[in-house]
Amino acid sequence: MQSSRFFTAVGYPEVSPSLERLSQAGMHLEVEILDPHWSLEVCQLPVVQKLGNSLNERGFRVHVQGPFYDLAPGSLDPYIREHTRALYVRAAEIAGHLRAECLTLYTGYNPLFHAGVFEQWLEVCLPIWRETIETAQRFKMTVLFSNMFEEGPEVQLSLLDSFPDKPVGACLNAPHAYCYSKKKGPAWVGALAAKLRLFHLYDTRGREDRRLTVGEGDLPFREFLEPVLKRKLQPDFVFKLPLEQALESLKRVRRLGLEQYQMELL
Repeated sequence: MQSSRFFTAVGYPEVSPSLERLSQAGMHLEVEILDPHWSLEVCQLPVVQKLGNSLNERGFRVHVQGPFYDLAPGSLDPYIREHTRALYVRAAEIAGHLRAECLTLYTGYNPLFHAGVFEQWLEVCLPIWRETIETAQRFKMTVLFSNMFEEGPEVQLSLLDSFPDKPVGACLNAPHAYCYSKKKGPAWVGALAAKLRLFHLYDTRGREDRRLTVGEGDLPFREFLEPVLKRKLQPDFVFKLPLEQALESLKRVRRLGLEQYQMELL
């Protein structure tokens, strides 16, 4: 397995069938843990650990994307908050047994609901983040805060500042930043640079959050990638796409005049 900073997002059930093609492409894995029923009711940690050991033996690096559908760590509804807590903590346990380096979770912040009550939102969600981070810490794993609807990196920065002595970092979802924020790529990268561990990548068109193969949309990749290179940052890159699109995206990244990034990152 060659050294690489490129990953492909793969749902947990599809991990084993995807390994040969990923190995041939020299890509690593971001395992998506999104199904709440499987996580809380079906998942058996010894089975997960066996898979994690196998991935490690084959030379795969592993990240994990945790659940997010309808979850809200800053919800004022205690039942929603408790369900979110249970899934976040369980995701950390699963990721730990997969021997993952990082667990990525969206902040759960939505400016439509929380822009006027940010301090209250932050206070409500911090206990859930603390328990999740401490669970991950038992496995020597880093929790990464990722953006979805945020208008800028300030929410991620506030969460990072809330845990200065804990293993936390930032994931920049470039398509989300492009679709939901008026701030340019250099502003996002510059603000998060000190803690930037991961980039989520796919192409999109206009300001719609569409998952397209790299080169099929109009996402300004250079706008996000040039600051990374200039600052000599070394995040990992995850193609958040089905396997065939991810493999094609990697080929296009190498063909679209981005060879300097290939030389820097591979």
